[in-house]
Amino acid sequence: MDLRLIIQDNVTASFGLSADEVIGERVGTGESVPTLRLYTYKSHCGLVGRFQNIQNELRLDFCKENNITVNRRPTGGGAIIMGEGQLGLALMLPGHAEDTYSRARDLMSTLSEGIIKGLNELGVNAQFHNKNDIMVNGRKIVGTGIHRAHSGSLLFHASTLVDLDVKLMLQVLNTPLEKDLRQTGICHH
Repeated sequence: MDLRLIIQDNVTASFGLSADEVIGERVGTGESVPTLRLYTYKSHCGLVGRFQNIQNELRLDFCKENNITVNRRPTGGGAIIMGEGQLGLALMLPGHAEDTYSRARDLMSTLSEGIIKGLNELGVNAQFHNKNDIMVNGRKIVGTGIHRAHSGSLLFHASTLVDLDVKLMLQVLNTPLEKDLRQTGICHH
């Protein structure tokens, strides 16, 4: 299969996500070849998954006060913060009739194999875990999500936590982890 590679740095969240959706739709209609996009974001942004409630997942007041944009991914998965230190990956492929959400875990596992193989070749012992995570030594380093476009194509997203600002993440996201940290007195506001 021919695959087009697009590498972009410093994109806005709205541009990056829109490009993924448009290219995905065109792959499904045959107007575009299957595409792999690797990109970094211009500035920090809070991204929520397709099925999440933005108000429940993000601290919108903090985002507004600190000029952190908020966007929704077409793919599922949990809320994340992306920025200069994270690598976004989008793979747009023609879909098949059996590529339904009931097979999402299998599809994410299969599509994650390339990322895992690349990490393993770099000496990082990565493994697929749960329904959409890639982990190293029990810690999540990649989250994945999948979406079937109206045109039938598949959009696979992966966010790689390369240089994550954990303090900022805890300020942007409403996470159970922060609740646990507050209960232990480790996290103070």
